[in-house]
Amino acid sequence: MPLTSSARTYAITLAAIGIALFGPAAARAAELQLRPECRCSGPVVTLGDVADVLAADSAEAEVLAAVELFPTPPSGTKRFLQVRQLQDLLLARGVDLLEHPISGASQVAVLRADEEPGTAEGEALPASAVEKVQRRVSEAVMRYLQAYVSVAEPWTVDVKLSAPQARWVASSENEISVDGGVPPWLGMQRFEVTVLSPDGPVRFDVDAEVTLVSQRVVAVRSLPRDAIIRATDVRLEPGGAIEAGFHSIDEVVDRQTTRALPKDKVVDRGSIQEPLLVRRGEVITVYARSAGIRVRSTAKAREEGSLGDLIQVESLLDRATYFACVSGIQEVEVYARPAQADRIGAAALHGSAPPPDPDPRVLHLEFLNPEP
Repeated sequence: MPLTSSARTYAITLAAIGIALFGPAAARAAELQLRPECRCSGPVVTLGDVADVLAADSAEAEVLAAVELFPTPPSGTKRFLQVRQLQDLLLARGVDLLEHPISGASQVAVLRADEEPGTAEGEALPASAVEKVQRRVSEAVMRYLQAYVSVAEPWTVDVKLSAPQARWVASSENEISVDGGVPPWLGMQRFEVTVLSPDGPVRFDVDAEVTLVSQRVVAVRSLPRDAIIRATDVRLEPGGAIEAGFHSIDEVVDRQTTRALPKDKVVDRGSIQEPLLVRRGEVITVYARSAGIRVRSTAKAREEGSLGDLIQVESLLDRATYFACVSGIQEVEVYARPAQADRIGAAALHGSAPPPDPDPRVLHLEFLNPEP
């Protein structure tokens, strides 16, 4: 037969007097084995609700089981009790944790015995009120994502609350706490929401659809052709998904326009490129590297190109064409075959290399690691 509230108080008082009178010998160790879930019918959750109290002394077990922890969560909500939270509650009530070790589940899901979470209770909130509390929860989830994931991402969160959850959020004006979610943080995510009520914190799980706002880069002012884009030349604005567009300012900064861009024009991939370092028809410097030697010559560019582009160039010696990689402003590089480079290097070492000549068509040899 369960003890009444007054009887529990009387029993706890007697136990305290007994421990004080007879010392540690009267306090026998009891193991507290947590359950993964408990359903409470009374107004207060006790230690006996959340754990099996295993003690040799049945009187001591009954006294420990009657220790009150916190108010029972309202219908339609669920509270999770972590081991650390239970330890803090027991210490505040004078329970010696050295004599009463805790085992079993790492957390306990606490709910009412007569209802599953999410069942209706009382009158439903008006649609406008439900929309308001759902917006509050969505904003709390966004703050959580900005604080713990990325403040720069334009998050959008769509949350749907059950009627009891909406009523509980509406009953509290305190800030909402959020935890949970898993990388990559997009799509359907489950978050644990905590609302501070007059009766204590209430926790429940919500499913939320997390997406990113589609943004595009547009020109702040008119930009001429061949202009180098700076961060102040563009801005982000919300817009539909554009496959050919850019969605980050960093993607376009220091790139060059391929045509004039009017003000407020979307910057697409066809309108910008890497800055041109070589232009068609220019006389450029050609470097060939091999076997510790760099050969420098000149040629005429038959194509324009940016850093890393492979372009066709024309020799000024015999008008032969070949491909070279753009490596700098009016500079390209080719890689000679080792055998050819060895012959050039041997001729240079034996004094057969031609002397320096201002004629740009003449090859210039540069020894990268000259020997004394």
